[in-house]
Amino acid sequence: MPIKLDWRFTLLDDIAQVRLKVLLDFARQAEGQFDDAMKAWNEEVTGLTEEQEEMMGDYLIERRDNIESLLDRGYTLGILGLYTFLERFLNEVVGHLRTGGASILPSKKGFNLYQLRTHLQSVGIDMGAAPFDWNELNKFREVRNCIAHTNAWVTDDFAVRLNRFGIQVKLDTELKLPERFFPDCWTLVNDTYQLVFKKAWEQFGYGKQHELWLRPTRPFTDKEIRAILDQAIKEGVAAREKHMELLREEAQRDGQQDEDSCGWAWLEIDPALLKRIHQLDIPNISTSYDTTAIVEDFKLHLKAVSDYQRMSASIRGIEAAATVLEKHGINSTMESMAD
Repeated sequence: MPIKLDWRFTLLDDIAQVRLKVLLDFARQAEGQFDDAMKAWNEEVTGLTEEQEEMMGDYLIERRDNIESLLDRGYTLGILGLYTFLERFLNEVVGHLRTGGASILPSKKGFNLYQLRTHLQSVGIDMGAAPFDWNELNKFREVRNCIAHTNAWVTDDFAVRLNRFGIQVKLDTELKLPERFFPDCWTLVNDTYQLVFKKAWEQFGYGKQHELWLRPTRPFTDKEIRAILDQAIKEGVAAREKHMELLREEAQRDGQQDEDSCGWAWLEIDPALLKRIHQLDIPNISTSYDTTAIVEDFKLHLKAVSDYQRMSASIRGIEAAATVLEKHGINSTMESMAD
């Protein structure tokens, strides 16, 4: 059974953007308060005599340390918020995949980062491979764990774990985050969530579901394709003519001129089948297949059925042709455009 994600999954992206902006705004606010506090500190120490500096030295140093520690605390809280967001987002993704048909058992407490990587990998989203940066995610996880589990105090265990990722720390001291660690982690989390969302939607969203739905239920020989299209054209022309007759009767009854809107109608079909039909070069049939360009629209034009000056009648004819194709295991969607 294929995995299917519906419109509710797309809401995760909107919610994620809001939450990440809040976290970024929080960090910028902390930076702004730090800049204001440092400006006030610099104004206070400017112009002091040597005697005053000597007398107030300890106080000024302690005050500066307190100002810097407030910024550090703001960043550590930001790290906790970023990591919480990432785990919650990935758990939401896994939940949608499970609801959509993935064989993932639920967890009352939620999955941790390693478990989430395993579950996503089971559906073809490998966070351990490029363009994901699993090493940086793991380093981010260890820093968060030190903040959350020991209040940012470097124990024996965390000294080993953090040094392993190139973060130089001293045992039995407070963890000092590397320069630009928060903004770098924000970018890492932002990139990671977008990659997971994009890959999941590309593989299991409406586009992929439509692609799978369009695939024929069985293979066809060239002879079969010609015969099916011939039948589709005949029934399509008959349906168009029948509708045109109804329009003429209505116009005559109402004392009006026989008119119809102008435009085009066609069928969208499986890209591989469209290529086959293009190569067969069947009279009165054209396609949007182009070997010289990247084609996103896979149009099958039944020129004998579609009449530019009789758009509504042509639509009835194309719909009848689509019914014939469906009977033979070829799904399609009818598209039209008025002129």
